Amino acid sequence: MHEGLAMEYTKKQIKYNWKKDIEDFAYKLQYPFDENYKNHLAKSLSAIPEESSDTKSSLTSYSEATNYNAPIGQEYDDYQYSYEEGYFKAFKLVIAGSSNDSESFLMPALFLARHYIELSLKDEITNVSIATGSKFNIGNKESHCLTELSNSFKKLLDENDLNILQENFFDIIESIDKLSPKSDEFRYTTDVSGKYNLPIDFTYDKESPSVINLIVLGQYLNYIYLHLYSLYFILEDNEESILADTVFENPYVKGLLYGVVHSNISKTLNKSCEDQIASKIKNCISSVISNNDLKIETSDIKVDKVDDGYQVLLDSSKLFMIFKNDESWLLKTRQLIR
Repeated sequence: MHEGLAMEYTKKQIKYNWKKDIEDFAYKLQYPFDENYKNHLAKSLSAIPEESSDTKSSLTSYSEATNYNAPIGQEYDDYQYSYEEGYFKAFKLVIAGSSNDSESFLMPALFLARHYIELSLKDEITNVSIATGSKFNIGNKESHCLTELSNSFKKLLDENDLNILQENFFDIIESIDKLSPKSDEFRYTTDVSGKYNLPIDFTYDKESPSVINLIVLGQYLNYIYLHLYSLYFILEDNEESILADTVFENPYVKGLLYGVVHSNISKTLNKSCEDQIASKIKNCISSVISNNDLKIETSDIKVDKVDDGYQVLLDSSKLFMIFKNDESWLLKTRQLIR
């Protein structure tokens, strides 16, 4: 045995041990079921596919356990509910099962919590902006910083006299943002430079926590969820919501707004003559419709020059106004609430 090496392995031994360990560790697949739990579901979720099975077609074929068939593209919505509820409920399940391995469960728990907050803040900023006719900055890159997003959300609510949130709401978001400011500390072992994202041993640095209380984290996210879902319900998630029976109930119209807001059209418009602006906007919208597979007929889109900008219409329905402020181009919808 060479100095510094605990054991020498041949490649043949590694392959032999690897195959053996695959068999020996099969018992770990029973998690989270007790070894005495032998019903059909437990057996199915503890099994692995047969080596001869067609793994590609099996993944997208219907299961006899119908509750485990997850539909894609069958609900005619923008998936806001599915993304937010999915990450929140997955977080809840992770926290509930974390007591037997809290150190490992911390990783998905923090990621799911942070990602839920980021998604929900961005969605409600969009929904509130549409409902109030507030301005979108075209071409601005969205931040991943939770504190920046929560500040933008607060500013939007304050400007429209809609803010009922207590400081606790923003303090909770800031505390989670401090634990994961780059959004990947609990997703990857190392950062892009190869530095460990988390400390390898306990330190006496009073600025860095040595433990995260997962029960408190669960309570924090419950608080955030309760406030954001309640607003989402008013704005979009029921038949009497503010966006119901408007053009923005159509997910393709909302997708068009997303596409234009995230486009590079500002640079194009700043280089264009005034008599070219309307056609350039129409071209941009046509590209968004085509590139994003939106079921909207380009021929149904009209762009009219008006006193304060350019009105975009779908048939006779007003979608949004595009207008210039200094070198920036902005978008806003017709105000839906008073």
